[in-house]
Amino acid sequence: MSLLNAITISIGDELLSGKTIDSNNAFISRQLGDIGIVVSKKLIIGDVNENIKKALKWSLNEADVVTITGGLGPTHDDITKTALCEYFGVGLKTYPDLLEQLKERFAKRGLAFAQSNISQAEYPENARLLMNSKGTAQGMYFFHEQTHLFVMPGVPAEMRAITTEHIIPMLSDLTGAITEFVDIHSNGVPESKLYELTKPILDEYPKAKVAYLPKHFIVTIRVSFDSNFKGENTGKLNDIYARISDLLPANIFGRDEDSLSSVVGRVLKMNGATVATAESCTGGLIASMITDISGSSDYFNTGYVTYANETKMAILGVKEDTLIKHGAVSEETVSEMLSGTLAKSGADYAIAVSGVAGPTGGSEEKPVGTVYIGVADHEQQQIKRFQFGTDRVLNKIISAQTALNMLRIFIAGQLS
Repeated sequence: MSLLNAITISIGDELLSGKTIDSNNAFISRQLGDIGIVVSKKLIIGDVNENIKKALKWSLNEADVVTITGGLGPTHDDITKTALCEYFGVGLKTYPDLLEQLKERFAKRGLAFAQSNISQAEYPENARLLMNSKGTAQGMYFFHEQTHLFVMPGVPAEMRAITTEHIIPMLSDLTGAITEFVDIHSNGVPESKLYELTKPILDEYPKAKVAYLPKHFIVTIRVSFDSNFKGENTGKLNDIYARISDLLPANIFGRDEDSLSSVVGRVLKMNGATVATAESCTGGLIASMITDISGSSDYFNTGYVTYANETKMAILGVKEDTLIKHGAVSEETVSEMLSGTLAKSGADYAIAVSGVAGPTGGSEEKPVGTVYIGVADHEQQQIKRFQFGTDRVLNKIISAQTALNMLRIFIAGQLS
């Protein structure tokens, strides 16, 4: 099994300024790591020709694999191809077929074909093109002094397509290395607590590599094994997932590509059931997350954003007395939101949320981050009070995730 090291380079002034987050490097590192290639260094370079060439020269001497993203567009600041030509001492080659495809693409969209777009059909003479299934800037491959150099556009969707469709298959054949892994997703349990609870199980697998990856209120446990051939550790990974799921059924909601939205959608679809939402502080985010999944029309009826008390009363039938006596952020209000949602939508299940997202609007009794979340069917309700933080956007995200997980558990409880 060959062990290779890599350096990733991202190009763009916007990355250095912090106005754009460099998510490309993280994706490439994960993809390379899955086939046993370790990223040893990551570079971010501005749109300066000489700096790009210096970074390229240094990286090609240091690594077995180098990736570059960014600077392949048609505007004046996209200079990656120019820097590559100067570094390798070659000229640009025009690809007539690509040029014709570009013109046809613009014509179909009713757009004028600008002269600057011709550059999208021009590439260094020594480059092997890697076709871009998501855009017009093609990827490139160079083999230079025993180093594999891959160049891709900086648009994340295009970078991901070229990486998964071309680069990873090519490098997998070279290394013969395989990293098998399972991502175990949890909601509602802190990283430190999750570590304590799962450590005894994972300690039984001394050859496993374990990483805890928190994001908002979700923590993913990545368990991986280095393998000589695909499938060598499938049984172990399945066993680990099953044991941890059994240990924390209220928190472990899925694995690998699963999301809370996809898991909830799958359960609803399997049972021929539908759900509707009533949202105050989350402002429609729960409905948005549900409908992120293709085919969600099979189980999502409608969503109500009842931000103001007037709309809670007018649309969902929340009583004015309830709002006066208990307030909009209360178990009683959420209860009536649930009942109104079920009655109005005709759905089998309902989700309702009302809270103080912040950073203003809190009180001593209900400080910022206080959120009531409820789920229900036509027989029963379950409502809980949560105390989240002071960040408004984060509170909305966590509330939406928690609501989906509560529905997952609620449905599971009915079926058990």
